[in-house]
Amino acid sequence: MYSLEELKQQNKEIKDLCAVLSVLIEEKSLHDNPYVCELMSRFKEKVWMHLVFEDNTVYAELLRHQDPSVSATARNHHDSAREIRKRFSGYVRNWCKPAVSDAEHGALLAESRELFRRIRERADYENEQMFPLLEKTNRGSTA
Repeated sequence: MYSLEELKQQNKEIKDLCAVLSVLIEEKSLHDNPYVCELMSRFKEKVWMHLVFEDNTVYAELLRHQDPSVSATARNHHDSAREIRKRFSGYVRNWCKPAVSDAEHGALLAESRELFRRIRERADYENEQMFPLLEKTNRGSTA
């Protein structure tokens, strides 16, 4: 099980990878570049691991909380992870396939921008809302 500090560090690493990949994806010639594909794979792995560990730690605890508003907040945020997982499933594969047309690159670029935006927003929301909520509920249960 990851500590809250480790989850925060994972969010930072995910956002850092988003920042780098956001620059690299703009260049069509880097579409199936092995180094970009390696970064994409690392990004996918970090996001997947983060979502899985959140499910098993942060949200599992908050979903069982006695306060219905806390459990509802956790459920809504948890449901947003499902959408990211669904969209992410073929994303890296599509990015790393060779020789794409301008139209394919444009579509993948739009998808990349949207996916990165959602992941960054999710990380910010976790850092600003969910993690403090977890800290607050933990203090309340130990006091």
